[in-house]
Amino acid sequence: MKKIILITCFTYAVFALKAQTFNALLGAMLQDTLNTYVSQISNIKGMAASVYIPGQGVWTGVIRNSHAGKPITSDMRFGIASNSKLFASVMMLKLAENKIISLEDSIKDWITVSNSNINPNITIRQLLNHSSGISDPFFAAPWFDTINANPKRIFTPSEVLNWVGNPLFAKGTSYGYSNTNYVLIGMIAQSATGFSLAKLIRDSILNPLNMDSTFIDIEEKENGIIAHRWWNTIDYHDTSRVGLNSAVGYAGSIFSTSSEMAQWYHALFSGKVIKQTSLNELTTFIATSSPSYKYGLGLSSEVTQGYPYWGHGGSTWGYKSKMMYDSCLNIAVAGLSNSFPAGMDGVLFLLYRAVKNHIPGCSGVINGPVTVCSGTNSVTYSIPPIPKANSYSWSLPSGATGSSNSNSITINFGVGAISGNLKVTGINNYGPGGFSSIGINIIPKPTKPIITINGNVLTSNAASGNQWYNSSGKIAGANNPTYTINTNGTYYCIVTSLNCISDTSNIITTSLSNILETSFQNDLKIYPNPTSSQFTFETTVVLKQATLLVENCFGQTVSQMKNINGKTAVFSFENLPQGLYFVRILEDNKTIATKKLIIKN
Repeated sequence: MKKIILITCFTYAVFALKAQTFNALLGAMLQDTLNTYVSQISNIKGMAASVYIPGQGVWTGVIRNSHAGKPITSDMRFGIASNSKLFASVMMLKLAENKIISLEDSIKDWITVSNSNINPNITIRQLLNHSSGISDPFFAAPWFDTINANPKRIFTPSEVLNWVGNPLFAKGTSYGYSNTNYVLIGMIAQSATGFSLAKLIRDSILNPLNMDSTFIDIEEKENGIIAHRWWNTIDYHDTSRVGLNSAVGYAGSIFSTSSEMAQWYHALFSGKVIKQTSLNELTTFIATSSPSYKYGLGLSSEVTQGYPYWGHGGSTWGYKSKMMYDSCLNIAVAGLSNSFPAGMDGVLFLLYRAVKNHIPGCSGVINGPVTVCSGTNSVTYSIPPIPKANSYSWSLPSGATGSSNSNSITINFGVGAISGNLKVTGINNYGPGGFSSIGINIIPKPTKPIITINGNVLTSNAASGNQWYNSSGKIAGANNPTYTINTNGTYYCIVTSLNCISDTSNIITTSLSNILETSFQNDLKIYPNPTSSQFTFETTVVLKQATLLVENCFGQTVSQMKNINGKTAVFSFENLPQGLYFVRILEDNKTIATKKLIIKN
């Protein structure tokens, strides 16, 4: 069944690079590398290259000419050829995220193909990773010559599919690169959504990423200055691109600048475009005939001279492109040339290697707690030394404080600190490079509880997480909002929530108001009782450095006498209202005798 959607269903945050300064020393070295090696390769008519480094932004270098008297400029558009495939793959992953399609859907679920050489049970995934077995007619006779002889003719996708010959292999059993796969992807996207893949890419990728120098040829109007395209020594600029790019479609018809291509890779792999689950699909690579080359969904995994990277190449009549992305350092390197053939790939690799050899290298994992309580101080984090780093820059979650230029930092998490990322970046003379980041979950400190007393029942205003304490420490099992006291003493409460503890509550010193006489009553005599200003007390035991407390019915001490020795003493007091009080004798902070006391004016 055809699924119709509105473009407005796709809502993605607009991505814009923050203003950053690319290291001048590194930029000069890259331009020198570009100049040195392009000067040794005669078949590069012109070239633009860009490097994106987190924390530095984008460097762009250009060399040679578009055509006679017109040097290459950084804003010139080039055909990116097969680097178009990544845009198509990402858009299909977006459709899968929105439950419009599944990568396991078959061709026959969305379109009908009359050519028996195309198995209708081939899946979308197999189209995207070139495991479909469908052959590629574009560079084979007579279709190569047909396109070349009809540069202004619009070739429809259905017409192109009729050119497809015998399968290369049974679907899903091997790898065989074929532009036809992405012609079919365009047809499936149109059927599944009711919109062209060009419009989907424009509204869901290019516009949100502010990629206004990128356009899909034939489907969209060209913008900006187009670098002349050269086939060997022939300037093909005045030859129409309609036949070629209508035939190849989303397999290779996009134009862009080197800087926007570098920014595109940065946005994609930093999670600004698709979800992590989709990125995992994108970077699931299958084997090819080369042990150093594997293929994902419109993306390759390659190893050149021992350097592993993700990327893609592109070649079309008059243009060449190459992308390299270092998933460890998160750097992107883009190269575009307005000539085919052109020995541009080697130059781009040398630019990539120059960056890798000079900026701080890949970093390890940050060590330290990922969950902390607000208000916790002196928490230490560290990272193994980053290769080639002379110093370190730390960025902290909001409300946290601390500074360090080493690979270790001690942080204070203030009461107002909120969850966020802790990031550390290595720095040297060529600017920032390798970095690591972890998310810190900061749990708010529970509010200090307030406790009250009513009779012999203590109550906390915290609904949960309570723990009651007395002068002897934690009261086992006393975890409810209320606690019934059964002995005189000092009480307070602490609240725990998600392993974070509050400040100590207010303290209440209690006496049991319903006490009649205690087991100590025969050990203490008070007279006169009632009294108005003083009384004499006697005990049957000899007191040593004892304390006498006079407490009201709320357990509050209103008068006291310290350092009592012997068995008897006179206690004087003044300005105490008449009423019921309790006299308590403490020795070694333990109650040894209690007695009621009535004061009358």
